[in-house]
Amino acid sequence: MTDHITQLRQVDQSGIKTGMATTIVLLVLGFIFDFWPLVALVAAAQLLGALALPFAPYRLFYRTVIKPSGLIQPNVIQDNPEPHRFAMLVGGLFDVVALLALLAGGPLLAWILVGIVVVLANLNLWLGFCMGCWMYYQLNRLGLPGFAHAPIVERQKQ
Repeated sequence: MTDHITQLRQVDQSGIKTGMATTIVLLVLGFIFDFWPLVALVAAAQLLGALALPFAPYRLFYRTVIKPSGLIQPNVIQDNPEPHRFAMLVGGLFDVVALLALLAGGPLLAWILVGIVVVLANLNLWLGFCMGCWMYYQLNRLGLPGFAHAPIVERQKQ
């Protein structure tokens, strides 16, 4: 039997995947056109999403455009939102450093960092492996403060 807290811990995988797909498209376009404002836009969207703000761009895009259009159906599952927000934070930090490198005249470093974000977003989008979530749960296992949520499956076994 699951506890009451576990039952309330849910995420909409469709919303997360919409954010990943948007990240991939915008960053690839930023690279193709060598257009740093797209990197800045993605970094801002990721950082605001990591803070779980109601006006985070990806959240607004999913809730006001994608979900009402019926193009993608919600896929709400039991999961902790914190690891996904941590993954967005890590991606956002990579993109902030990439943006700073672009503005400072270091395109090689910038596009390598952007490439890492694109590869990891694709890994999650297509194969369902979230590196940021995995990192979060490893830090949880080490008992680091701020990483309080164990995987729901493990909590159910206890």
